[in-house]
Amino acid sequence: MKKIFYIGLLAYLCCSCNFLETETYDYIGVEDTCRDEESCMAGLAGVYDVLGAIGCYGQNLWGDLDAGTDIMVYNRHYGKDYIQLSNYNYNNTDNSLKTTWTALYEGINRANDYIGIIQERSEEECGGKKAMFLGEAKALRALYYMNLVAFWGEVPLRLTPTYDLNSQLLKKSSQQEIYKQIISDLEAAEEGCLSARELNAPGRISVTTAQALLARAYMWQSGYPVYADTWDKALEYARKVKQSGLHRLYPQAEGVNGYRALFINMCSNKYDLTARESMFEIEFYGNGQDQTNEAGRLGLYNGVTQQKASDDYAYAYGLYDGTKYLFRLYEEEDARRWWNIADYKYDSSSGEVKEVPRTDAEKRQEDGNCAKWRAKYIPERPLSRNNSSINFPVVRYSDVLLMIAECSNELNGPTQEAIEVVNQVRVRAGASTISLADYTKETFRQFVRDERTRELCYEVPRRMELRRHGTDYFKEQIFLLKSQLLNEQGKQIGYDLESVKAVPALNFADKHIYFPIPQSELNVNTLCEQTTGW
Repeated sequence: MKKIFYIGLLAYLCCSCNFLETETYDYIGVEDTCRDEESCMAGLAGVYDVLGAIGCYGQNLWGDLDAGTDIMVYNRHYGKDYIQLSNYNYNNTDNSLKTTWTALYEGINRANDYIGIIQERSEEECGGKKAMFLGEAKALRALYYMNLVAFWGEVPLRLTPTYDLNSQLLKKSSQQEIYKQIISDLEAAEEGCLSARELNAPGRISVTTAQALLARAYMWQSGYPVYADTWDKALEYARKVKQSGLHRLYPQAEGVNGYRALFINMCSNKYDLTARESMFEIEFYGNGQDQTNEAGRLGLYNGVTQQKASDDYAYAYGLYDGTKYLFRLYEEEDARRWWNIADYKYDSSSGEVKEVPRTDAEKRQEDGNCAKWRAKYIPERPLSRNNSSINFPVVRYSDVLLMIAECSNELNGPTQEAIEVVNQVRVRAGASTISLADYTKETFRQFVRDERTRELCYEVPRRMELRRHGTDYFKEQIFLLKSQLLNEQGKQIGYDLESVKAVPALNFADKHIYFPIPQSELNVNTLCEQTTGW
């Protein structure tokens, strides 16, 4: 649209006619768009584009909206009284809530618009790829709605474009209705999308990505509050991914543990096109210092703190820490422990920034900066203070394996299949293996929850991971942050009550199970009722 505007402006400057006599255009009619494969692909790129916004995976979905949980907390002591989401002292005028809500619905509106146009196009106009274009667009619409459900629960279900305020008024739909639409869209995606082998890059949604998201949707709706009991469907789709043979866990590379090597590659802008463990990534590009800015903030807002200008080490705020609860879930030999929680820091006391190991005393605190994505591997130069090119993985194959384990257990109790897929994940991490004889359905259920936390921390929405197991479980996990009890080793479970890391538990109330509908939405959509409790 900017290009169209600039062309129109240039034409005006180059002509001698009276401006008031010039015929103006402010909208490209539907009949003029998506008339060949190239323009259809450009339209689809516009639907993908919103995923990289700050309100989405550029920052908020993994940062502002998902901090303040049992595994990731805000770490600035001076900010313990700040009004922000991670402190649970916000209201429905919070800017992060508004920004994310707006971005997700912008993505949905683009998807609705695009789907409507492509449905009217012939196969020839779509370059013989009409099903693919529709499949990917519907999968994207499903993903936007999955995020809305994960953080808000009941929301308006918009399936047609919103062009003006006359079509803005819409009541909230139940979660059952929203999941039904999500599943319908992902089923269309499974039929229409290309295979991961054909795409040969994780930046677009493939057949197996759609299947993995279907497994996730069926698993989510099997928990609180829908309790749809669709564990069998979740297991079916997760198995489809495994049986495709297109994905496997990233192996050890040049002496580096496979889990760590996977994320080093991700931070270095290197795609894994062999194992294809990262099945779908939100792609970011550049350092924000040229004409286009497709950068995010991964590894900066949630990386290892480095707050001095340097040509060699990126400026990173490092606003969030992994918690003591997360740290203690790992065995000592588990390579994920000191990857997901930083075992190093930056020292600039000499005037020059240097990377140094954390001291033994600092490590004994049993927490530290979230370090899954590390800005030190960003290849672009010059470095940029607020721009990161690190991609965000929406779904990985290890998640699929752990979904198989969880769903199989819910249906049949512990099975050898479930034990084997969990052991695949644990062996890659360097952790000990487990045996079928050691578990009941209840104990294995908790073990899988813990294993998902160890493997997928900071990736899959933590609030959803807690909530789907029930509100009591959600609260119990948050309240661990303020627990003054001692664990089996005689160490305090939570944080001192004056610590900023205890603030989420001190401020938490039942209404915080879901976010409130932003006031900006209520102002223009008077049919949309506020979230319960708000």
